Order: sequence, then C-alpha cells, then structure tokens
Amino acid sequence: MVEKGKMVSEYGVCPICAEEGKAKKNGELGYRCEGCERPKFECPDCGYPTHCSEEHWKKDTHHKEHVCGYLRQANEDEHDLRSGRKLVEFEFPSKQSPEMAINFSNWDTFLYTRGFLTLNNERAIRHASKLLTYPVTIGSVLHPYSYLTLRTGLTPEGSKSLSALRATIREHEAARFDKDLFSQLNPIRVFILGARSEAMLPPYVYLQLHYLLPHSPVILYFVGPECIPSSDETRNSISVSPMLSMKFYKGYFHDLVWSFAPFDPYTDVFFMFSPGVAHPAGTESWAPTIEKLLETKCAIFGTGFNSEDMNKDVETLNNMFSDKMDWLVAPRKNPFLSMKTDFSIYDLRMWAMANHGIYSFRGKKYEVEVK
Repeated sequence: MVEKGKMVSEYGVCPICAEEGKAKKNGELGYRCEGCERPKFECPDCGYPTHCSEEHWKKDTHHKEHVCGYLRQANEDEHDLRSGRKLVEFEFPSKQSPEMAINFSNWDTFLYTRGFLTLNNERAIRHASKLLTYPVTIGSVLHPYSYLTLRTGLTPEGSKSLSALRATIREHEAARFDKDLFSQLNPIRVFILGARSEAMLPPYVYLQLHYLLPHSPVILYFVGPECIPSSDETRNSISVSPMLSMKFYKGYFHDLVWSFAPFDPYTDVFFMFSPGVAHPAGTESWAPTIEKLLETKCAIFGTGFNSEDMNKDVETLNNMFSDKMDWLVAPRKNPFLSMKTDFSIYDLRMWAMANHGIYSFRGKKYEVEVK
C-alpha cells in the first residue's frame, strides 16, 4: 500500500515547494510551484514528472523511499497493457463444476478455486483484478460461502439482511429442476448506483457473477448521471446469458425510483462503488438518493478507493442519517479490491485502488414489542 506520508492534496505541486512554502495559489486549479504550472522534472526511476527541478528531486527522500516504487510499478503496468502482446490474463474461466467449492477468503484462494489458470504472476493479477473487482465484490457478498460473518464485521442486522437474500438464492437452487416453479420466482436485482466506469466494462466481465450464482436469475441495473446508455433504447438492456441481464439508466436514482419500485429485501440489493458521499461536490446530490434507499429497507453496500475515502463517507452518513439507519457491515478492507494502484493525473501523490474498503447499511427497522 502506498504510504501517504507528507502528501498534500494540491494540484500538480512539487512536494519540496509545498514544504518550503513556495507553492502559489492557482485559481480553481489549486496550487502551483513558483515559475511553473506543474512539476516538470521527470523522475528517472519511475518515469513520471514529480518535481519542479532535479535539485528538489534529489532532496526528496520521502519520494524515493515511499512513492517512487509504486509509481514505477504503475508506469510499467500501463506500458504492458499497451505493448501489443496477447493479454491472456483477460481470458476468464467459464462455469464452475458443482463438485468444486469456491473459497472467498482472498484473491489467491478465489482465483485458485475458480481455476484462473492464466493469472500466474502479480502483474497479471493486477490487470485482471481491476476488472473483476466489481462482479466478484458483488458475488462474494451474496454467495452462501461469503467471507462476511459475525467475526469479520457483519453485524446482527447485517446477518438478517444477507440471510434474506441468500434464502432467495437457495430457493433458486432448489427450484432449478422444476421449470414451472422456477418461472414463478423473482430474480435477484442488483442496483449499481452512481455508475461510471463499472457500467462500461465488457459484459463478459459480469458473466463471472453468473458463474458465482449459476442458478439465480440476476438483473444488473446501472443507474447514475454519468451512466451512458445507448442512443438506441433497444440496446439499453443487454442479455449477457439466459440468467444474467444488464440495464442502463442515465439520471439520479431518487428521480427514477418509481421506475424500479416496489422493492423487496429478499431480492433487491444496492451497491455504490466509491460514491464520494463526503465529497463537497457529491454530498448534496447523494443526500436525496440515500433518503430513498433507506426507505427500501434493502441492504446497501458502499466502497472506498482508500481508507481515508471510505472513512469520510462513513462519517458523513453517520452525521446525516444515524437516526434512520442500521449498520450491516462495519467498515473494513475489501478482500476483492483492485490490486492495481492508480494515481491522479493532477497529483501523483494521490492514489486509489478500486473498491479498497467496503461497508454496508440499510434503513432502520423497528421491531414490534408486545408489552
């Protein structure tokens, strides 16, 4: 993991200039070094422009000890993706044999028990995990063999919510040989809110979710103002397999909620991948959506791209809705985070790992007490 150390969240500013007070305000762009708009000296070890001069680069021991190695790895990964070689790590396995159980302890045990034979080195795992983190995070939560237990952050209320969803999955398994009964069962509906890059992944990536829940019909709803549906309305629904389909909706969930109602905690679950609830530009737009989500009484899972990002979102949710919600999963590291570290193009000391942390909540349920 990248150590933040003396990292500052400024726009393209040399770390030494920031420490010495030589960073000047640059309007809405944040700060800049004296004499240049952004760092121009390219570190010979990692290949990124990190400082305003060679003198400052030599002076920055923190960069050499804690940051440079991660930047070099990220640079090499990006070059490898564009090298033109055959990327066999994106050739994923198909359905799971019923005799083979899946282990959701971590990436290593999951990839081994699922038979990802092409992922035989760390770079291949970094490439593939950036795509797989989305379907596998969803599947690892819903699967009967999930890593989430009372010992790993699941609360008693969380056990109730996940038991309801898994009861539906078991009904699908029991009814798979009876076509008439199976046709009467409702599908699992997975709502991915604030959808961005996860809505643009190749459909075959989400086919991995079907292989994790092979007997359950699943519908993925991608909803968000940045979700880009096709100009042809007939293409806004994709059938990935007979048991898995994807639907795309551009707009805010709180404006579209009646398109999806009614909701059922036994079949519906929500995911918000790195939503930025605490971000100044995001809090206002997320507030009415969270209000509607709490009314559904369905499980809501959120992720963060690092611990600080996740903890800020959790704190904001507590401040705004603590009297209206129950926590289902205490904030913790997601075992199926993206193993690839990404860096901001505006500040190379700002890092992110997709779905690094995970937490869950739902609208508060009030039990009837007989006195």
